[in-house]
Amino acid sequence: MPLNKQPFSQWPAELSVPRLAVYGLLLAGIFAVGYATLRFGLAGAAVACLPMVACVTIVAVYRPGWAMLGLFTINYFIMALRHWVSFPIGLILDAAILFNFAVLLFRTLYGGVGWSRARNGLTLAALLWLIYCVLELTNPNAAAFGVAMTAIRSYALYFLLIVILTAVSFDRYKYLPALLGLWSVLTLLAVGKACIQKFIGFSPAEINWLFYEGGRTTHLLSTGVRYFSFFSDAANFGSSMGLSMVVLSIASLYYRNPWMRLYMVAVAAAACYGMLISGTRSALAVPFAGYALFIVMSRRVKIILTGAVLLLGVFLFLNYTTIGQGNAVIRRARSAFNLQDKSFVLRMENQAKLRTIMRDKPFGAGLGHGGGKALAYAPEAETSQIPTDSWFVMVWVETGIVGLLLHLAVLCYAVGRGVFLVMYRLRDSRVKGFTAALTAGIFGVAVASYANEIFGQIPNGAMMYVFMALIFLSPRFDRELAPTDQAPAAQIPGKA
Repeated sequence: MPLNKQPFSQWPAELSVPRLAVYGLLLAGIFAVGYATLRFGLAGAAVACLPMVACVTIVAVYRPGWAMLGLFTINYFIMALRHWVSFPIGLILDAAILFNFAVLLFRTLYGGVGWSRARNGLTLAALLWLIYCVLELTNPNAAAFGVAMTAIRSYALYFLLIVILTAVSFDRYKYLPALLGLWSVLTLLAVGKACIQKFIGFSPAEINWLFYEGGRTTHLLSTGVRYFSFFSDAANFGSSMGLSMVVLSIASLYYRNPWMRLYMVAVAAAACYGMLISGTRSALAVPFAGYALFIVMSRRVKIILTGAVLLLGVFLFLNYTTIGQGNAVIRRARSAFNLQDKSFVLRMENQAKLRTIMRDKPFGAGLGHGGGKALAYAPEAETSQIPTDSWFVMVWVETGIVGLLLHLAVLCYAVGRGVFLVMYRLRDSRVKGFTAALTAGIFGVAVASYANEIFGQIPNGAMMYVFMALIFLSPRFDRELAPTDQAPAAQIPGKA
């Protein structure tokens, strides 16, 4: 029976195989892969995976939104494999993106794919940024072609492709709370892994990374251990937990089910704990900036006053008191406000050196010439000996002041669009609240990215792009849920 042009959510009714049978096949496939791996090694596992891959493909064709949730999950765990595989782990994300596009292209043959949902301002902005990065290949200072293409992939290509996939695959509002629910589970797993590191110990692979690959210089400090879960490093983990804390705590206000509200608050609290034990001082910028923006978006006197008092209280506690100084977590967090901190002073000195080098390079020193990768791919470059220590500084070094301004304009456009929609356009309380949460989270990570190269790292980069796309989809979700004759609300309601 050919596929019709009904929404994705209605297509599974055409399946002739019961859902229970599909789930049973998936479960049997997982056990088969485990048995084959133990008995025959990786070769046996590869063969055993084929039936399960076929089953997943069939389900994905009928439910592209599920495939996109799968991509979100895979992206979250990619860095956990860095100690176990020898090939570039970024290829896993490439394969997941290509799989999702293949699913949508197959559906296009039969109709029913709403590519028009991807026709929005964010897609255009992502395309312009991609074009600029491609033009950077003509920069005579650019590193080898392969390195430059890798930089373009993480800088811009993922941005455009994931925005398109999200806009097309998430055709119904139900995918927004589903994504938040899935993310809450992933957050608990990440915090759980960090707790295992703290209270039980590191795995052999993690010990090898810490003691033989140089990880201990940044994670085993005299001030305490910085835990990193299954992320690439503690900064990546801490910032991601700060993001979870902001988004899920704000989103909890807009669930109708009181148990879901309580659950989301608990997950946000767990994420806060994960952020603190990561020892990442810059991660504190995520909740400070995120909650501050949410307070502004609320336009409610009670929320503004309460939020301002809480944020000011935390700031005064950390910056002007010594209470709890004996606790390593509080002591490390307090140092984030110390402008005389050695780490902060060194960063300022490095940026001063880079300003001298970049004075006559408005289009940058070339792709591949910024950050730690410059030591491996462009060791002769002036910038290779100077750490960037910041996502925005790295963008500036590689693409110049022109590229940095364009990149900032794209980010400001995405955040500004979210603020505008929340404050003046969205009517349904759930869509309004979830959009406000995502906007606040993106803003918090953007601010924290000034101190660390976290915006483009796995998994945070892809998550940012998904969230941006959801912000631009929010008017569609709003029309799906809100009565057409309801006047736009001027404020964020307290509850859904």
